[in-house]
Amino acid sequence: MHSTIDPVDNNQKQLRSISSVLKICTRILVHSIEDLNRLKCLDLIDNVSLFPHGILDFDSQKRRKIKNIFGKAFLSLKNRVIASYGFCLPNKGYEELIYAIHILKKKKFNIKLRLFCAIYDENNLDYFIKLKTLIEQLNLANLVTLNGDYMTDEESLNLLVNNDLIIFPYQKTSESSSASVRHGLATGRPVLVTPNSIFNNISSFVEYLPGFDPENIADGLIDWYTNRKYVMESDDSRNELINKQKFKNVSKLLINMIRSLEINS
Repeated sequence: MHSTIDPVDNNQKQLRSISSVLKICTRILVHSIEDLNRLKCLDLIDNVSLFPHGILDFDSQKRRKIKNIFGKAFLSLKNRVIASYGFCLPNKGYEELIYAIHILKKKKFNIKLRLFCAIYDENNLDYFIKLKTLIEQLNLANLVTLNGDYMTDEESLNLLVNNDLIIFPYQKTSESSSASVRHGLATGRPVLVTPNSIFNNISSFVEYLPGFDPENIADGLIDWYTNRKYVMESDDSRNELINKQKFKNVSKLLINMIRSLEINS
C-alpha cells in the first residue's frame, strides 16, 4: 500500500470502508511504521508486514562522467549543478525550489538547477506553464532548465547521475513513500530532502533541509556546499543499504515471503 492516509476531502475513500476485505488478505505490505500503526487502528495487525519500496538497479559509477584522476566524483564549487525529479505536481515543491534559486542568485551564490518533471496529465499542464512563467519572471532562464518530457528510467537516470546532488523539496503529501526519490538514490548521488514524513523510511540514505519554504531550501543548499557534507560513491555503508533495497534483492524477499505463505497456508 503506497498510502494509508485517508483523503480529507473524500469520505468514500476511507480505508475503514474496505477493512473487512483487507482482513481476509493473506498479507498486506506497507512501507513505514506509521502505516503499520494506522492499519492497527483498523484492527489489521497479523496480516500486515513492512516491505521496502524498491530502488532501480543502476550502475552509477560507470555512468557518472565527471571523475577526477582517482575515480571519485568531482565537485566544482564554481560550477554547482543540482537536479530535481518527479511528476509536475504542486506538492512536489518545485515553485519553492525555483524561489530558492532566486534567493541564492541575489546572494551571488552560483548554482544551476535542472528540473526533470514530466507533465502528469492535461489537467496539470497549467502548473507546468506556471513554473515556466515563474522562471521567466524571476529572470532565471540562464540558471534553471525545465524539462517536462516523459523519459524512460534509463534516460532519466543518465541525466540525473551527472549532478552534484538530487533534491526533493516535497511539501504536503498523504503518501507514505516516494518513487521519485528512489530514482535519485539509484544514481548514487547525494539526495537532499525536506523534513517530510514521506522520507522517513529512507532517513539513513538522505540528508535533510532545515524546512520547507524557499528560505529554508536556500539555507540548506548553502550549508550543504559550504560544509561539503556530500556523500561520495565511496561511502560503502550508504551504498550497501541502498543495494539491499534494489529490485534485484527486494524481489528475492518477495518470492521468499510468497513461498513461506504458501507452505504455511
